[in-house]
Amino acid sequence: MKLSLEGKNILVTGAARGIGLSVVQTLLGAGARVIATDVDLDLLLANTETLRAQYPAQLHCDRLDLKAPDAVPTVIVALQDKYGPITDLASCAGILHLGSLSDMNIAAVQETFMINAFGALAVMQALSGPMKQAGRGAMVVVGSNAANTPRPNMGAYPASKAALHMLVKSMGIELAPYGIRCNLVSPGSTRTEMQQQLWTESYGEPQVIAGDAAQYRLGIPLGKIAEPQDIAGTVLFLLSEAANHITMHDLRVDGGATLDN
Repeated sequence: MKLSLEGKNILVTGAARGIGLSVVQTLLGAGARVIATDVDLDLLLANTETLRAQYPAQLHCDRLDLKAPDAVPTVIVALQDKYGPITDLASCAGILHLGSLSDMNIAAVQETFMINAFGALAVMQALSGPMKQAGRGAMVVVGSNAANTPRPNMGAYPASKAALHMLVKSMGIELAPYGIRCNLVSPGSTRTEMQQQLWTESYGEPQVIAGDAAQYRLGIPLGKIAEPQDIAGTVLFLLSEAANHITMHDLRVDGGATLDN
């Protein structure tokens, strides 16, 4: 079955690299018009140069800073004035600060929550009004399988994702009467720069796949880490009409690493 997004105008956050960039490419291939945003506009423009040449009428790039959630509604209005009504959302922005939660500077914890949870919520809030008026829409938010599984030396990240998960589900139950669907995609270990922050000379991809009892990791039953396009394909499905009766769902994409816990 071919999944089509023809006629949709989709906002993508965190689009400059990794999962977000792969989501942009996948949505364009499905026929969507895409407003790709990131705090680092220069990097976004550099990494989408080929895509913009390939899809000149479908892809637009702009800056959106989720560390300033109070400014998000104004930015969203400006984006819609420039590029037309936004019909759907793929929220991919995120940040990871490594370190023991007992020692981490509180500012780093606050920044993690600001981007991963409150910034994503601000975008959803800003889009919910127009979507209510339209009586339709879909929001897909990239969470994490870590939201349900504590991890040593990265405690702020799973905590922020756990908050994000409940915000999305709560938003989903509120927006369901308006025909708006809100879902989560929760990746596990995925081949991105963020994942590679966790790797050292003695701990890398083979150890992630095999598992590490000292780090309380079970390993990956499918025997491989995810590629960004694996996550992007799941985002595509949840935005498409094939998922038109799915909302408030957390779709785990981690090769079985958390045993669907």
